[in-house]
Amino acid sequence: MITYEYPINERVRTYLRVERLLNRLSTLQAGVEANDHHFALQTLFELMDIGSRADIRGDLLKDIDRQKGVLSGYAENPNINRKALNDLLVALDSAYKGVSGVVGKPGQALNESDFLMALRGRMGIPAGTCEFDLPAYHNWLHRDASRRRADLDGWMASFKPIQSALALCLGLLRDSSSPQSVVAKAGTYQQNLPHGRSIGLVRIELRGESDFVPEISANRLLLSVRIMQCDAHQKMQTVKTDVDFVISLCS
Repeated sequence: MITYEYPINERVRTYLRVERLLNRLSTLQAGVEANDHHFALQTLFELMDIGSRADIRGDLLKDIDRQKGVLSGYAENPNINRKALNDLLVALDSAYKGVSGVVGKPGQALNESDFLMALRGRMGIPAGTCEFDLPAYHNWLHRDASRRRADLDGWMASFKPIQSALALCLGLLRDSSSPQSVVAKAGTYQQNLPHGRSIGLVRIELRGESDFVPEISANRLLLSVRIMQCDAHQKMQTVKTDVDFVISLCS
């Protein structure tokens, strides 16, 4: 199955983008090739760009507080696994402390590095980081991979608490709904979103072996899904048959 996620609000949209970049950064940082670490730095600069525009830190702190309030309400429920609930509350407390300890916007301190800022300025230019433009960067790329990884680890430090808290908050959001099997009649599906429930994320699962791709649009009242199919030239065509898929409305 392939899962497609569609955010209903800007906060969740930012969360998903930051999650994607953090996951990519972690994968690239763990590599050993110079190109791995080149693109790790490019990803780091993308994170800094998002962090400068959105209040990720503030949004996460509010979300953690909200989740703690919701979960604390289950404490007296005899059907709740008390240990699992306490472990989750401890994890939320730890995440809150970690995010609270981030000073300013994540990655803000990196603006004081002349090395990184010179590199960041050249990244937007095609092949702008050649050795004749940035000899210091060329030297850095030829250092031992373990030294480069150590540098990257230090530059990523302010994003680590964000990554942990984000994984926790998005995990709780994704687990907040039970998947339902539905049918897109003649490739089209619409559903009114429930009143009194703030849906933050729509998740759609389609068979991985198919070429079906969902085009999703949604607001706080209505969800619309149109199933498309890629032809041999990767051109999208409208599907005219009924298509089964699985949907989750997460809040």
